[in-house]
Amino acid sequence: MRAFIQHLSRRQWLILIAVVVLAAAAAVFLLVRPTAEVASAEPRMQTATVRQGDLVLRASGTGTLVSNDEIQLGFGTAGPVAELRVQVGDKVHKGDVLAVEGEQEKLTAAVAVGQLDVLNAQQALDTLKANADLVTAQAQLDLANAQQNLKDAQYDLSVAQKGNRASSSTLDAAKAELALAESALERARTNLEQNPNSDLANLNYANTEKRYNSALWSWNWYNGQPTDIQQAQLEAQVALAEAKVSEAQRAYERVSSGPDPDEIAKAELQLSNTQASLAEAQSNLDQAVLVAPMDGTILAVDGAVGEIASGSFITLADLSHPYIEFYLDETDLDKIALGHEVEITFDAIPDVVFTGRVTQIDPSLYRTGNVSAIRALAQVDDTFAAQISALPLGVNAAVDVIAGRAQDEVLVPVEALRETSPGNYAVFVVVNGELELRTVTVDLLDITYAAVSEGLQPGEVVSTGIVETQ
Repeated sequence: MRAFIQHLSRRQWLILIAVVVLAAAAAVFLLVRPTAEVASAEPRMQTATVRQGDLVLRASGTGTLVSNDEIQLGFGTAGPVAELRVQVGDKVHKGDVLAVEGEQEKLTAAVAVGQLDVLNAQQALDTLKANADLVTAQAQLDLANAQQNLKDAQYDLSVAQKGNRASSSTLDAAKAELALAESALERARTNLEQNPNSDLANLNYANTEKRYNSALWSWNWYNGQPTDIQQAQLEAQVALAEAKVSEAQRAYERVSSGPDPDEIAKAELQLSNTQASLAEAQSNLDQAVLVAPMDGTILAVDGAVGEIASGSFITLADLSHPYIEFYLDETDLDKIALGHEVEITFDAIPDVVFTGRVTQIDPSLYRTGNVSAIRALAQVDDTFAAQISALPLGVNAAVDVIAGRAQDEVLVPVEALRETSPGNYAVFVVVNGELELRTVTVDLLDITYAAVSEGLQPGEVVSTGIVETQ
């Protein structure tokens, strides 16, 4: 063979290479063709038969048995327990005495003091109102006196100014008096000089000198003006008198149409404070005997006879209306609403399903660590109250919230639905081997089935695409 190949011409070489290439291509074609034919084959359509049945949309969670009507009870003020008439587990009725506080004499005395304080405060208010006319008259008199004092101060300031101290006639009289006094003084001086040892001459000179000094002072005062200090004092007296008039005017206006509103407000506030103190003292006395405010069961007693009870020490709960506190994943928020039915199974009674209704949904999510959940309350139906009363509070339970229920309706797999627009659906119905698009009304659907009220009949066959459906 090697010798044969070595003796091939160039043209023979090209023919040989071409034959080899064609043979390889044919082999590849034969190997690939079956796979291509399988790949190009269309998948077989899957179908499902429409049936009739029930569909329930649920949101599952966990919870515990609680008492929604639970009250913490205690005396009105800290004190020793004189009597304790209940223990844990006792059933009591509204009005039953649960405990009695000691030292009630002190509480009774506090009520008496409060009553006296209220009486005094009421009398003070009544007196203030009764003396309104007298207070008004006094305020009016104070205003008149202040106005008169202002006039006097203004007059003193005015007449003290230069040129305002005397009239022209007064000035003429003062001038004449000064001249006469001066002449008389000269005569008395001459007489004294002539009779220096005469007692009469000395007395006459002293009297005429006094007369002259008085006339000179009057003349100088009538023609003078106040000093800076005197002027400041006079102006200050006027300002002070004006301020007192304003104050008296305000005081009169406050009482001119009745008692002073500020005084009335103070008296009313004092009365209100004393009444509040009396109410607190009376409440403390009333709560010295602890009475059950409702029918219920004693859940806890944190005290004993002789011990000082401070704050709440008895827990009373109404167990006749049991509640479940439960939690759902936040993704189920659209499946829970007030009034929704719930189904409850307690771990302690796994074979019994209890029913109830959602009564409360917290407005904010409950968070613990990185987990958030919906917290809600459901009241168990009263028909189960007797059975649940044997269970302790806090017992665990599985809770299913019934978000929707369809009974004896047409059911189709959700894979058969084709959403034509938000909330509107259609299905492909197999009719005589052909697909017919038909609009349907969906009442309820979960992740598996949809309940259809219009558009389909039980027994019809629908296409689910390429998804095989049981």
